[in-house]
Amino acid sequence: MNNKTSWYRSSSGSAALEFSLLFIPFVMAFLFLAELCRVVYISSALDLILAESSYRTSLRQPGSDYHAYFTKAMNKRLGVWPLFTGNIAVSSSARYCNNINVLIDNGKHCSSTHATGKPLALYLVNIHYQPLFFLFPTMMVEQQWKRKVTFVQEFQRGEL
Repeated sequence: MNNKTSWYRSSSGSAALEFSLLFIPFVMAFLFLAELCRVVYISSALDLILAESSYRTSLRQPGSDYHAYFTKAMNKRLGVWPLFTGNIAVSSSARYCNNINVLIDNGKHCSSTHATGKPLALYLVNIHYQPLFFLFPTMMVEQQWKRKVTFVQEFQRGEL
């Protein structure tokens, strides 16, 4: 009986036990913070890439292929930024509208192929993001990775 009581009151090994109980939550919190920083970085970098690419595209001369130029500009800028790894798939599209009223309806009635005579361009970018550390499901962040921006195509603005 005395042996059981002395084992129960013994403090040998308590540091190892405390370390093991605190180490796993600490590592998980650190990985969650690192993933959160990566999400914020990629989100702000995507906003900048989208703004620069669509701005350069809006300055193109009439008759040029706006969507091809936009896609090329996006891919060029995506390669420059770090943390856009191979597991992030980026898809982009462009729609061209005649006026603001058509654009307000989410661009559903805008053309995706013909830009001539349509001064408003709606550029859409969608990222299929997968967390690097897999701490939270992809469905939680998937809704936040769609970006839209509207630009007036400079050489067709007289038609507004």
